[in-house]
Amino acid sequence: MSNLPKIIWSKIDEAPALATYSLLPIVNAFTKEAGVEVVESDISLAGRVLAAMGLAEDELSKLGEVVLQPEGNVIKLPNISASVGQLKDCIAELQGQGYDIPNYPENPANDEEKAIQAKYSVCLGSAVNP
Repeated sequence: MSNLPKIIWSKIDEAPALATYSLLPIVNAFTKEAGVEVVESDISLAGRVLAAMGLAEDELSKLGEVVLQPEGNVIKLPNISASVGQLKDCIAELQGQGYDIPNYPENPANDEEKAIQAKYSVCLGSAVNP
């Protein structure tokens, strides 16, 4: 981390994302005056899926390192644990946006599908609360 004060704000999906849209501008107004930078870190389900497939940075792991540092400051809004249904919807939405990612194999039939399922498994449940 740099020597400048910084707060990392976790970007998530679901209803708490509304808090980001309404509260983050207020936080930014106060922190700017204090010389504190607020940066976003995408730990949304889509962000986690893209990271699991190697198409984005693994922001969740980075935050895990930040919180172990004495100067680490993270604001993480609560979110809901991702279900298989939400994961499948997210994959379909990302595919619709042009991302070349595989479907989630609920019942893997071979080693390749087992590997795909294992990659996606880090996105399920309470993955954002390690």
